[in-house]
Amino acid sequence: MSEALPPDPARRAKRSATISLVLVAGAGAAAFGLARLDSSQRDEDVLVYGSLGACIAERIRSAEACTQAEAAARAAYLASAPRYETLADCERHHGPGGCVPGAAVTPAAQDRYLPVMAAFMMGRTDEQDLPVQPLYAHAPAEERHAHGGGYAGGYCTGAGARVFSAGGTSRTHVPASVARTTTSTPRTIAYGGFGGTGRTVAASGSGHGSGGG
Repeated sequence: MSEALPPDPARRAKRSATISLVLVAGAGAAAFGLARLDSSQRDEDVLVYGSLGACIAERIRSAEACTQAEAAARAAYLASAPRYETLADCERHHGPGGCVPGAAVTPAAQDRYLPVMAAFMMGRTDEQDLPVQPLYAHAPAEERHAHGGGYAGGYCTGAGARVFSAGGTSRTHVPASVARTTTSTPRTIAYGGFGGTGRTVAASGSGHGSGGG
């Protein structure tokens, strides 16, 4: 009976390397699969308009779609616009002239101040099935100083996420989590608690530094 040969070190090392590669490849495929399943990480193409007329004039969406979107944004604004205890707190966030007494908007906001609805955001196509959202001017003090006193701040959603449209164009894109996150009830906001932390959404889809209280 012949003696068993000792294990070949080179063969054992090769087999170990092969197993490691298989494990790494499997982990990478799993991570890729999870990323594809997480729809909140996708960007959505959206349109931002300051008025119904601007939406109709651009003719990306039909006049009927624009009219319905603007009406939906108005209804959402009345139901869920953020509320502030003082005019000063509201204007520090939304800029001078960016706020009105709540009673002028809805009796439910008596003794509060609301930001003006500055724009509305809608999906670029019906197939996206995105909710229409009212948008508010965003003008925090630190950005006024950084831009020499100008109000460069874009917009913020009712949930606090920031939205910019590049170069004044209506077309931009935002993460799906922002496009699909709406507020159904109003919140009373202390200054610094709304739009002061969280996520900024730019035309590039990058995010940093502000949103969500």
